[in-house]
Amino acid sequence: MVFDTLPGLFIGIGASAVLLVYKASRPHVAELGLDSEHPDRYVDRSRDARAEPPGGVVILRVESPLFFANADGVEAVVRVAGAREGVHAVVLDAETMAAVDVSAADMLGGLADRLEAAEVRLVIARSVGQVRDVLAAAEEGRRALEVYPTVVAAVRAVSGGDPCG
Repeated sequence: MVFDTLPGLFIGIGASAVLLVYKASRPHVAELGLDSEHPDRYVDRSRDARAEPPGGVVILRVESPLFFANADGVEAVVRVAGAREGVHAVVLDAETMAAVDVSAADMLGGLADRLEAAEVRLVIARSVGQVRDVLAAAEEGRRALEVYPTVVAAVRAVSGGDPCG
């Protein structure tokens, strides 16, 4: 109302771009627990109060692509979860990560090393094609991240069970 049409359009585009970058740099990271009604399914604990995490394992799901703008924030969330009392493993459910860039893949490799130094194991579950490809490419010269086809298989592997899920 204050500006003419063209300046108002540019202000709207600029505000939308800033909001998009803000939201993309702070993705929701859900903590998952075992669904009480379906023992082979993990659900967001903030949406289902009955969902219980497996003992000593934290399962996290990043609900956006993982890239340079949000990698540090995601790393901080994972490190805090891995530092909890009694935690020996963090499972990162990658199903909702549609993409990962090289800087985020490097962050995951470094994060796995830092968690391992604290005797916490980091594993990836349900990675999709592009994510799997970028993680494999970023692993040259570094220890490979453990990747499992399902969250159930990843939890079994870190809990000493059968990794074949």
